[in-house]
Formats: sequence, C-alpha cells, structure tokens
Amino acid sequence: MRNQLRPVLAALLALVFPGLGHLSLRRWGRALLWHLTIVGGGVALFALYDVEPVDPFADLAAVSAAVPTDVALPIVLLSALSALDAYLVGRADAAERDRVDAAAEAMRRRSANADGDDGPGSGQSPPAAAVDAEDGEPLEVTCPNCGKAVDADLDFCHWCTEPLPWAEPDDR
Repeated sequence: MRNQLRPVLAALLALVFPGLGHLSLRRWGRALLWHLTIVGGGVALFALYDVEPVDPFADLAAVSAAVPTDVALPIVLLSALSALDAYLVGRADAAERDRVDAAAEAMRRRSANADGDDGPGSGQSPPAAAVDAEDGEPLEVTCPNCGKAVDADLDFCHWCTEPLPWAEPDDR
C-alpha cells in the first residue's frame, strides 16, 4: 500500500513546493533541477514583464489580477510537469522495488529447495523458483534487469539475456 501512495504523495508535494516531491523520493539532483527551473524561470518572467512584487498573503483574486497570464501560465505548466515527473519517478521506483522483491523471493525459494535436496541426483533438480503451481504450469517471475516475465526455471532472461540472480555460475 505504501508503494502505491508514494508516487501520489510525491506529485502533491511537487505541486505545493517546487522540488519537494523529488526530495521525498530521494532524487536530490532532480529536486534541485526542478526547483531552480521553476523558481528561476518565475523570477526571470517577473523581471521580463516588469511585474510589481505581489503580497503572497493577499487574497487569490488580488494575486491573480496582479500577475499577467504570460507569467502565470509558464509557471503553472512547469509546476504541473514537475508533479507529473515526480509521479512517474515514484511509480518507476515502486516497480523496481517489486522486481527486486520478486527476485529475492525466487532466490529464497531456490535456496530453501536446495537445502531440502540432499539425495542422489540432487544436482539435476529444477530450481525452487520453478516449482509448479497448482495447475502444473511453471512459476513465472520478473527479470530484475528489464522487468519482463520469465520462466523461473531459466538461468537467464530470454528478453535481455542477462543472468538471473538465482542462476548458478558456470564452472567450466
């Protein structure tokens, strides 16, 4: 549940204060870049259009009347793009955590199965990640590198050809 709310919270924080959403995701460089872009762009637009300083604590109608549309629209657009970026980065981080958790679970299952097999021919047994489901189909996990579904009994991802974390090193 926390992974699902984190991108939304980051987007809301990015709307409240430029760069704050990215700070909550621990993306320091992006936070600084978005903050400098929005604040610096706003200062440049205010100087370019010779807008008089506005009291931020005045009512909304007075502030919107004092700031021209040519200044407010780019700032609002940049703020919306920053919030969208914070949301997308948060979703990508959550997906990466899910992939890492799936790979760790597959490795845990394999080690648990390997500990239980001490009989003859135990080297021929399939990895624990490939334990059959109830319907007899092999279990599928996601590749921690590319995120696509792979059969757990393979030692490499057939999409990106990277070795999977539970693959045994080749002793040849």
